[in-house]
Amino acid sequence: MGESSAAEISGHKVRFTGLTEREAIVLRLLSRGLTNRRIARTLEISEKTVKNHLSGIYAKIHVTDRTQATLYALQAGVADPRSVPGAPLQAGRGDAAVRSTPLTPREKGVLALLSRGLSNRLIARTLEISEKTVKNHLSGIYAKIHVTDRTQALLYARRTGLS
Repeated sequence: MGESSAAEISGHKVRFTGLTEREAIVLRLLSRGLTNRRIARTLEISEKTVKNHLSGIYAKIHVTDRTQATLYALQAGVADPRSVPGAPLQAGRGDAAVRSTPLTPREKGVLALLSRGLSNRLIARTLEISEKTVKNHLSGIYAKIHVTDRTQALLYARRTGLS
């Protein structure tokens, strides 16, 4: 029988089957695009402890990486895609910068596949391009949408309807 735990998120309790309360909090922070270092500082724990929590979370929710865990959190209603650090949040505040450097159709395709949780290798196979080309597209995407990693890009794609 799986444990059930709750974490206080935005003023209400959210349940995660099988996750401890601390794991639920780590998942919430991960789904906001925070690095292990930032999660550790926020919770006043070591990075090693964060890594241990993430290993437990991945095993319990049957995923293999941060992107898939974030997708899980989004589907469970835990993640708020509007809370991505570094991405413009409101029309008029930073969206002009995004509009001035729009994503190409290929970049949109790469971002859509990334938002489905695909690895660089699977994106490359799907689009019939090299992994190096995928990495180049991702670098361009990150710069244009003002994010620093896959998780933040995934949340951006979800928020803007590009997924």
